[in-house]
Amino acid sequence: MNLSDAKYVDVKGIRTRYFEKGTGRTVILFHGGNFGSPHAADCVADWNLNFDGLSQGCRVIAVDKIGQGLTDNPKKDEDYTMETVVQHALNFLEILELEECYLVGHSRGAYLTCRMTLINPDRIKANIMVDTSTLAPGQGRNHIVFSKTPKPFLTRKSQRWVLENYSYNPGVVTESWLDELVKVARSEKYLETVYKMQSGLLKNMFLPELGRQKADTFKKLMLKGTSRPNFLIWGLNDPTASIDQGFALYDLLAKKQSQTEMHIFNHAGHFSYREHPKAFNKLLIDYVNSF
Repeated sequence: MNLSDAKYVDVKGIRTRYFEKGTGRTVILFHGGNFGSPHAADCVADWNLNFDGLSQGCRVIAVDKIGQGLTDNPKKDEDYTMETVVQHALNFLEILELEECYLVGHSRGAYLTCRMTLINPDRIKANIMVDTSTLAPGQGRNHIVFSKTPKPFLTRKSQRWVLENYSYNPGVVTESWLDELVKVARSEKYLETVYKMQSGLLKNMFLPELGRQKADTFKKLMLKGTSRPNFLIWGLNDPTASIDQGFALYDLLAKKQSQTEMHIFNHAGHFSYREHPKAFNKLLIDYVNSF
């Protein structure tokens, strides 16, 4: 992924960074994390080992979610919610007139793609979800795994420690990936989100609203399902989103949608797509072209 090839689009007042390459069926990549995270400044660079390879078999688009990467922050404090993230992503599809999209969401980005599919399935062909404790039933382990994150947070050393502890093979934490995450973490824009979230928005608004929305999501999945094919991709050795959570999510999705599949990568942690980039790309391209 050449980060100098960024494109920008105004999404209802939010200047949004994205990357686009290749031809064929449209695959949209959504990274994980959320604005104001003190542990890692996730952004489109999370996909930098996969983006170019995927473009050989499809039209691939990777986008910075609102408040992350170089995409603008929410305009108002009351917009620091997952609902805002979901609406921004849906607006992005609308503004770019993207139809019959294959959504790929990682971690909290998979929760995003599932909500998008539930709310407005018309533009969505299939929903591909990768290693997500946010969406899966059960308790994630982030609070345990990252309880000893080195301080000060968001430095290169600290982010390297976080990403390596997410991974089965710490060698996937490349310098180019860290370069971009450190750049984002040092930006005035990102530091503003950290301040706002840690000053009360995370505890008093973001997490309570996410809890209510997650309960609504489970209710919708149990009653009617996604109405679109689902594909789960999981790292067997994910230290934060356990394989048992993955199985529980598969069971939940499959009860209402028979077109639900799951693929498990051995020797893979939370960033399974980075740890097995060639195999992941082939798996995804083959899946997309099977429709």
